Amino acid sequence: LQTPLLNLGDTLGAMVIAYIFLHIFWFFGVNGGSVVGAVFNPILQTLSAGNVAGEHHIICQQFQDLFATFGGAGSTLSLVIAMLLFCKSKRIKNLGKMSLVPGIFGINEPILFGLPIVLNPAMLVPFILVPTINIVISYFAMAMNFVPICSGVNIPWTTPLVISGFLATNWAGALLQAALLVLGVFIYMPFIKILDKQYLQEEMSNVEEDDEDISLDDLSFDDL
Repeated sequence: LQTPLLNLGDTLGAMVIAYIFLHIFWFFGVNGGSVVGAVFNPILQTLSAGNVAGEHHIICQQFQDLFATFGGAGSTLSLVIAMLLFCKSKRIKNLGKMSLVPGIFGINEPILFGLPIVLNPAMLVPFILVPTINIVISYFAMAMNFVPICSGVNIPWTTPLVISGFLATNWAGALLQAALLVLGVFIYMPFIKILDKQYLQEEMSNVEEDDEDISLDDLSFDDL
């Protein structure tokens, strides 16, 4: 039974499908990593052990942890950068500033539940699309020997990108991570700008309402 499962898990299609389901779970507020990982991670860990032993597996635990997403599910470190560079609303700007450092270490709950991404249809497409593109590009980069496969040595998923890519492969892996991060920024950009426009209008409406509340026309001296 183990061999068929390993052969199935060691494919691009299996990785993409697993990550689509993982992100659908997250979209509905369920920890997709825990649900999908309960089935998929043992396979990936076995493939990583095979790489340590001299086998050749592109798909493995380090591939998932270090090249599929940056900053947590949805590769939201790219989203955080897009928020800081292209958005004008105070809500998104402040959330971006608060989420940058955690995102560097793979923590993205502030974005998932604060932006939010959970149950927000406007963000579903890039939330699934960016990790999928990361997986496909990374897979073919390794399959075509532009980037070495991961060594199988355990690199904590909290290790910042570029450093983690270098440790898992070499400088080519670090450059691949950086390129994918930038690509993700531009994929997220049009979607977050739509949300930013909505939040900016809400903020302007709130300011106008506050101005009306303190209008001098409403003041009366009859009670003095």
